Amino acid sequence: MKSIVAYPGNMQHAQQIARALFERDWLQAFVTSYVYRPHGSLGALVERLPEKWARPIQASLSRRSIDEAPDALVRGYPAWEMLRSAAKKAGAGPIIVDALWDQMCRRFDALVARRHVGGAQAIHSFEYTALASFERARKEGVARVLHLPSLSSREFEAIQCREIAEWPELAVPNAAWFARKYPERQARRDAEIALADLVVVNSSLTARSHIEYGADPEKIVVATLGAPPAIGEARPASRERGALSVLWAGHFTLGKGAHYLLDAWRRLGANSAARLDVYGALDIPERLLASAGESVTFHGAVRRSALYEAYERADVLAFPSLSDGFGMVVAEAMAHGLPVIATDMAGAAELVNPRNGLVVPAADPAALAGALRWCLDNRDALRNMRVEALETARRHQWSDYRRDLTATLAIRLRRLGYDSPPVEAPAQIGAAAPMAHGR
Repeated sequence: MKSIVAYPGNMQHAQQIARALFERDWLQAFVTSYVYRPHGSLGALVERLPEKWARPIQASLSRRSIDEAPDALVRGYPAWEMLRSAAKKAGAGPIIVDALWDQMCRRFDALVARRHVGGAQAIHSFEYTALASFERARKEGVARVLHLPSLSSREFEAIQCREIAEWPELAVPNAAWFARKYPERQARRDAEIALADLVVVNSSLTARSHIEYGADPEKIVVATLGAPPAIGEARPASRERGALSVLWAGHFTLGKGAHYLLDAWRRLGANSAARLDVYGALDIPERLLASAGESVTFHGAVRRSALYEAYERADVLAFPSLSDGFGMVVAEAMAHGLPVIATDMAGAAELVNPRNGLVVPAADPAALAGALRWCLDNRDALRNMRVEALETARRHQWSDYRRDLTATLAIRLRRLGYDSPPVEAPAQIGAAAPMAHGR
């Protein structure tokens, strides 16, 4: 079943869908926006620069490489994404950046519909970039698969309103602009779901959210995301009673529960007995950050290699999300032998059990502080969780995701009347085909 995967970025989730289809010889093209090719003309130009300039440029550009699909099948249309990115780097206001993002999504969708849907047998698209593609696909009898990596935007909107009512300092500038845009954008998302033959979500939490807000449960397919390759063995944490090392990974935002972590940290009152290291861009008001105290260090965004090293040094990951369809940092942490504190509003909490971490209610700073206190008071038990965290990651690899996704797609699309080739049951599929990386 020759298929198009369309996503205007290089998110690992989208790349793994493309690789899953490629391994079955179903991938016709992976369509995206900007792609960095180290062996292309830009890569060659960067290599000619002095090393002190070349290394940081290469590190930045490499974030836009496609590693999980063969270069010959990657189609890049970078103009609008480059414009949006340039505007953001130049300090353009949030309204301009948001308007450019919206145009990028719509024009990318229209381009995919015009240039790539014809001749395909299936189109895999993501939320807010699927409408035009699906409209053309329906006319031409092409299967339409919508991938939803987030909870319903209606649920997130309700959560955001609740949080701002309780924490007025979290209100964003230009809120009226976003409020005016919401109804039209929600209508677009609703239309995409209505047009889809199948809706693939990344966790049972995401499925519940979309079903509660109107999605047809008969269309929903749950395909739990995978973890990156696990390290060889869990780092033997020191038995010395140094400060408890708590790690945050990812954007420090309202939706991720950043304000609840700061509240819980104050309630913990551990002082020098614990330290919190925050890795990721900061997106909550400065006045909240100012109250964090000396035991909290904000490192900003770092290279993925540096984050992986931080996972192995830390004692526990704190992931107090209010709204996360999955939460890849949970799987990444476990792949590095790091136990996790997650909330029940993160899809990846399905991976957490009493042997590899703790799950607490979302938006409950007292419960979060209690979990941190448990970690502080039970260092031996926390250290022993490292082995089970690593084993959990080994049992939920990206190869498992790809195997289950393609097996399920073949069955479900055949039931819908599409000419889908048979695939063995997931437990019987052998090792995945070798990958020809795009770099």
